[in-house]
Amino acid sequence: MKKLVFLLTAVVVTAFSSSVFAQGTGGAPIVGSSHDYWVNASSESNQTSGVGNNYTWWVSTNTADLTDQEVAGTDFTVNSGTYAGVGGEDNFTIDITWNNSAAGNTYYVVVEETDAEGCKNLKAMAVQPVASDFALQFVALAANGDAGNDLDRCAPDIAISASGTTISYDYGSDTLAFKLIATDIFSAWDFTGTFNNSIGAATPTLQYQVGGTSGSWSAFTSGDAVTIPYNAAGTEDVYVRVVVDNSSSEEGTSAQTVELTLSNVTGTGNVAVTEITDASDADITASPVQTQTVKARPATSGIGSN
Repeated sequence: MKKLVFLLTAVVVTAFSSSVFAQGTGGAPIVGSSHDYWVNASSESNQTSGVGNNYTWWVSTNTADLTDQEVAGTDFTVNSGTYAGVGGEDNFTIDITWNNSAAGNTYYVVVEETDAEGCKNLKAMAVQPVASDFALQFVALAANGDAGNDLDRCAPDIAISASGTTISYDYGSDTLAFKLIATDIFSAWDFTGTFNNSIGAATPTLQYQVGGTSGSWSAFTSGDAVTIPYNAAGTEDVYVRVVVDNSSSEEGTSAQTVELTLSNVTGTGNVAVTEITDASDADITASPVQTQTVKARPATSGIGSN
């Protein structure tokens, strides 16, 4: 029996469908996003016909012969469903991530259905991935939470107490924070944050939190990549902070600085960030650095007497 090939350049719901999310559509996905494609179903999880049949999926770029199959892994990644080969029974859906290198190209998602008698049919759908507008704003946060660039503040209050004639000083602790605001990223993404701190004898604790500041903080290691989970909204806020504990060790008569540099900001599928801006919306992509400075205390001498 000759194969019947129907080339679809639009989604035909009754024959071949794809999931539609904020990260584009199945036919025009934003690179880095994942989409489900299915036949004989109302969704990727609800098969309505063709139960028990065999389904084989592949992606083609050969417009003259869409049975010519591409190898998965470079321009696209298969997350679930059986790709190519002999397919699988009731393999009516497949989940594909379109990688960064796919932007601007045209691909054809193809499925072959084989029934119990060995009779076959083919369906195809054109897919044209579009470039991501993944952008990041990188700011320093003041003590009141306001965003700014390269901020400074006075040292924290000192607690002073006595036991008999012994005077004790606790030079306090402070939290120096930064915020990353990601937009138009429809996948998990990574960044590396490297600290260059000059805080004297104080003890630093590095932490980060995704989505807000009211939950639990995770340990942050300078120079290590951090993976931020996928958020279907395409946006995410990431907070990074250094808790500087002066205790009785660091009086703070010299300024303390905490400098954070970002690098390797990349989404799933090698989706590169298009722009990194600061609190003034200036482009700092080439050198994304923010600094927090704790100004030096007066170098007050000990109390003299006569």
